[in-house]
Amino acid sequence: MTSGSSKTVSTTVSVIVPTYEEAVNFPELIDRISALRGQFTSLELIIVDDNSQDGTPEVIARLAQDWVRLIVRTTDRGLSSAVIRGLSEANGDVLIVMDADLSHPPEVIGDMVAALQEGADFVVGSRYVPGGSTEDGWGVLRWLNSKVATWMARPFTTVRDPMSGFLAMHRHTWAAAVDLDPVGYKIGLELVVKCRCTHAVEVPIHFSTRIRGESKLSLSVQMQYLLHIVRLMRWKFPGWSSFLPFAAVGASGMGVYVGLLALFGVFWASAATWQVAIPAALGAMAWNFLLDRWLAFWYADRAGILRQFLGFVAICSVPVAINILVTTWLADDAMVTPLAGLIGSLVGSAAGLIFNWMMTRWLVFGETKGNVRAPG
Repeated sequence: MTSGSSKTVSTTVSVIVPTYEEAVNFPELIDRISALRGQFTSLELIIVDDNSQDGTPEVIARLAQDWVRLIVRTTDRGLSSAVIRGLSEANGDVLIVMDADLSHPPEVIGDMVAALQEGADFVVGSRYVPGGSTEDGWGVLRWLNSKVATWMARPFTTVRDPMSGFLAMHRHTWAAAVDLDPVGYKIGLELVVKCRCTHAVEVPIHFSTRIRGESKLSLSVQMQYLLHIVRLMRWKFPGWSSFLPFAAVGASGMGVYVGLLALFGVFWASAATWQVAIPAALGAMAWNFLLDRWLAFWYADRAGILRQFLGFVAICSVPVAINILVTTWLADDAMVTPLAGLIGSLVGSAAGLIFNWMMTRWLVFGETKGNVRAPG
């Protein structure tokens, strides 16, 4: 079915619109969606408003459309949670999510439904496929922000416009979602990953710049997107999401070790090499432990920090001993050189990287099948 077709498709459709302070746009939005009702067996519009206090209930009441339902939330606000609330309230076999600011053209909903009926398990209204476009006036910074965000989503999907908020899926796809934990405003990426979608299709749209109301994009929203990416990485790739931060923290620990060696070498010049290498190694281990506990083993029990630290030190003792021996062997007994410390740290880290990571995640932070995917 193409946009504007008069043929009725035998399916029921629910359109979910999360909103905050968009009352001015509803008369036009509802009018445009109303024109599509004859294309489907039934169509309902669910507006989830985060208590905007801008007259949204009065506008909806004045329009008096029995196929339009308004849900006003006074707690648990946020775009992603509003979408989830709307999806959970929907009655249709096909679920559509779109913005209230008129940037998404309702006229392509028919094309999105058709793509689902042709085998897609997720459909995105896309700006970045042939036929798609964005309205002039975006500016370089907004364009760059979109491209960087798209690149960051690449580990999860090949969709060219994963930042789109114009989405469609079957009810059974939504019902298969697990561990939903969205943050920020990019619920589409969350749904693609947590619904385990394997055949996402993009339908071209013209993305219009809003002409009424104010954009919700802000620095805090962009930071929430970064947090969302981290959460999804931990859920989808828990092993790599633990090992890569562990390796990065280990590299930073080498810098701490070398720096402490240089510092102790200045203030404790009469000491033997091993006498300054041991406290430097302990300082580096404390640094690594705290960062690993936060970044690499986010799922670990936060209690028992002393027990965890002692276990961490015990496991790291072998590569640390190698580190100290190499440092002592290369350095002059009267003065510890940073270069000797760096070489010793490299040798010790290389010897213990995989061993330390595996033993630490199993014995210190207690990885189990059930907790490795717990969100940070």
